[in-house]
Amino acid sequence: MAAVLQQPDLTQRVPARSAPARAVFVQFDAHYGGSPISGAMVVRALVAAGWQVDAVFASPGPMTQEYEKMGCYVHILPHGQWLAGGSAWRRVKRWVKEWAGAARFIRLLRRKKPHLVYVNNLTGFAAVAAARVLRIPTVWHLRELFDDVGGEMHPPLGGKRLARWIVNRLPSRIVAISESVAENVCGPGPGSRAEIVANAVTAAFFDDCRTPDQCRAALGLPMGGRLIGVPGTLRPVKGHDLFVEAAARIQASVPDCRFAITGDGRPAYRQGLEARIDQLGLRDRTHFAGVLTDMPAFYRACDLVCVPSRSESFGRTAIEAMAVGTPVVATAVGGLRETIEHETTGLLVPYGDADALAASLVRLLNDRALAGRLAAAARAKAQACYREEVYQERICRIVEEVVGPSGARP
Repeated sequence: MAAVLQQPDLTQRVPARSAPARAVFVQFDAHYGGSPISGAMVVRALVAAGWQVDAVFASPGPMTQEYEKMGCYVHILPHGQWLAGGSAWRRVKRWVKEWAGAARFIRLLRRKKPHLVYVNNLTGFAAVAAARVLRIPTVWHLRELFDDVGGEMHPPLGGKRLARWIVNRLPSRIVAISESVAENVCGPGPGSRAEIVANAVTAAFFDDCRTPDQCRAALGLPMGGRLIGVPGTLRPVKGHDLFVEAAARIQASVPDCRFAITGDGRPAYRQGLEARIDQLGLRDRTHFAGVLTDMPAFYRACDLVCVPSRSESFGRTAIEAMAVGTPVVATAVGGLRETIEHETTGLLVPYGDADALAASLVRLLNDRALAGRLAAAARAKAQACYREEVYQERICRIVEEVVGPSGARP
């Protein structure tokens, strides 16, 4: 993935170290997605600052190769099931497995002797617990939401109160990707320890200058007519079913409109979407693009981007489209309410309202001047807030505060 492999120069912004400090970076998912991509940005910053990084994944996947290319030693260590939900008995078994994972992390950390453990998912309890036992400074980077706000994390045996106690007590420092995540996971009010660091995009999204037709041809997307893109993985939380209902309404108003959906997921979920698309007569208008390695081209190929999520901890696809300069219509949920300012940098609609979603998309398709103004303002915000170097500078500052400039263990 071009956006993942780009290596910014941080040597002038991050203090160099005379001897390599060692970090263990824990990333649950090894498939292409928002969390591993953001994690790669963190690792690039650490490597550029002179750190030696071991990356730990819960299972193999294509992103492990990207981390290896950055100079990481990659380990596969099963963990991350403590928030998977299920019956009380299943939660008991998952707690047992998670403590077994913590024991494996303790053995790994004793062998590697890191100065820092950086855990990049809420699911990484086992790594945080192991670091706490060994008194190793730890940053816990929170990226997920609980199911009470539509997220995919379920409270463990002991409830959400226990989960909040764990998150607030175990790590040295807490980072959250949005206020929505900080409030939902750490708890509301000024007592939260979380520092908000918004996600970012690589320079590739700002620098792409290909024409829409060039990008459509390169990706095999429909030529001619207008195109609405829905980026992301194929999961129920991403709201594809809502978009499909809206697409049927758009077809009646904008006959030349086509729809492109990226990503991959469970076959049963995609089959259900395709069945509904067939029922609505949208088969010849809808293109499933699969997993794309050139996402800047996808955004440039589209006239509009729709993010119809049921729940969203941040909304990486929204800021990617903003950086490219493609107008965005999204649901007013979670972190999307923080990244998009309604009527200024995009349009927001209530989740579940297919009529409102369709109306907003049709409005921008028909009002090119408004679409252009929103896109320009959104791109300016992305340049100010969501550039990779801004993100990395903030992460490196937090790491230096936790560990110290010399990288010496306390």
